[in-house]
Amino acid sequence: MPKPAKHWIYRHTPNARICHWIMVLSFFYLLYSGIMIFLHFPELYWGKVGFQGYPAIFKLEDWGISWELAEELGDRRWGRNYHYMFAWIFLINGLIYILWNGWQKKFYRKMLPTKQELSPPHLKSELKRHMKFRAAEGSAAAKYNVLQKLTYLIVLFILFPFMIISGFAQMPAFTAISPELIDMFGGRQTARTLHVICSLLLVLFVVVHLVQMVVTGVLNQLRGMITGKYEITSESSEASS
Repeated sequence: MPKPAKHWIYRHTPNARICHWIMVLSFFYLLYSGIMIFLHFPELYWGKVGFQGYPAIFKLEDWGISWELAEELGDRRWGRNYHYMFAWIFLINGLIYILWNGWQKKFYRKMLPTKQELSPPHLKSELKRHMKFRAAEGSAAAKYNVLQKLTYLIVLFILFPFMIISGFAQMPAFTAISPELIDMFGGRQTARTLHVICSLLLVLFVVVHLVQMVVTGVLNQLRGMITGKYEITSESSEASS
């Protein structure tokens, strides 16, 4: 049988690519510096109070790393400086991305799932394909599938904002201006615990994202996010931005 023709499309716009790589760099430093901060205080609490010796809901010591060893591995002063700096970079970059794309109809067509995509049979079909680690083919590869759309919407409009708000709730300088943030979370320690849980969910998203890159072709995905050019095997396709 003849091999299907290969076509090139521009899958990602320049602003999406620029903001993506700034986000990748920021997320890496936020995660690394966040680990440094956590190691200096390796326990999680619920409520308003938390200190060494106070009942904790999570202790790194239970996983074989003592408080003293964790403090030696971490660097809170270095971590906080970089964490705050890249948090602002991350926030400003995200706002630029939303404002840059939010007024374009094609952005919503790209990100919002259609009624047909949200139908149970289609969702079931996409879930089965993902569980079998099968890449989309033909024109379907030129756009985001429904699971990607739902995941990106959750990450962009739920997890990221929650990370930012829970981060602000831990900053004494910010909560002095807006003390209702602490009350909203029920305490600074609760905000810190939820901040860590949200971080773990984002790490899980990154892991799944990288696995999907391997399944669909690392070089093709990287080329698409660096140059915008993305290769698909289809008789006809429309470029998506």
